[in-house]
Amino acid sequence: MTAEAPSEASADDPLAPVAVARTHKAGVAREYGLVLAAVGIECEIVHSPEELALVVAREHAPRANSELRLYAEENRGWRRAEELPLAISESWPAVLAWCSALMLHHVFSAQRVFGLDWWNRGGGRAALVRDGEWWRTVTALGLHADGLHLLGNLVFGSLFIALVAEILGAGLGLLAVLCAGALANLANSLLQEPSFRSIGASTAVFAALGLLGGHRWQQRALVRRLRRSSWIPLVAAAFLLAYLGSGGTRELGVESSVASRVDVLGHALGFASGALVGALHARLGSKSLTAPRLQPWFALATALLWCAAWYAAVGR
Repeated sequence: MTAEAPSEASADDPLAPVAVARTHKAGVAREYGLVLAAVGIECEIVHSPEELALVVAREHAPRANSELRLYAEENRGWRRAEELPLAISESWPAVLAWCSALMLHHVFSAQRVFGLDWWNRGGGRAALVRDGEWWRTVTALGLHADGLHLLGNLVFGSLFIALVAEILGAGLGLLAVLCAGALANLANSLLQEPSFRSIGASTAVFAALGLLGGHRWQQRALVRRLRRSSWIPLVAAAFLLAYLGSGGTRELGVESSVASRVDVLGHALGFASGALVGALHARLGSKSLTAPRLQPWFALATALLWCAAWYAAVGR
């Protein structure tokens, strides 16, 4: 990614610190901060809803602007081989939302809250999805057979969701994973026998894994000197899919009184849909999509989609 050009110093208040750079990317702000620190200029990153500002004392502003301008000129035309990751603290809202949603729905289904059979209302059933009950592609992600099944998706899901949120932001990351998981459930319902049933967030978990691999694959493919090795992240993610998603006698999706098996196809479709979303974002996505000011709106869209699906499920 090409660094954003630093802004000129403000002259509104002679006593106030001066903003010498503004950006939507936390990684870029930290990079500029390191540039100034390397030449002995103290600076601070100031957060606001719209952007991040790098500020320095007014007496250092001319030199800071000069150093950042020289840095930008030296790096103009170069694409970063490696994206600077956001701090892990940027991901905790996404992880909190993921864990809260799964645990809440597990309690609701296990306790039959409101007297509802949550598994019957929201579980994935291929025949009903084909008949137009689209919401089951979403609601099935929130249902789990038992505590052990839930724990696996909480642990691995939290890890992959945190990494996705570092790339896309918390709100957009959650929305991308939910949509990719729902898309995979839809494809699975169309490809399986009409009697096929499934529950569990594992499809979304593997969608998050695929998104990481697909995004990294395309990101490296856009850097000339990394093109030959651009497939490595995707292949590594695929090996992790094979290890986590295709073995054992119990399905990450369903285990109840009905005999179940590992839904390898569902896991593979989740991975594929996530990889597609990640690759498209890396190649076509605008930087503005990951702006901090948009993340709450993406989070709201995710919550509305989730609630609309469950409203359709329990309102019938």
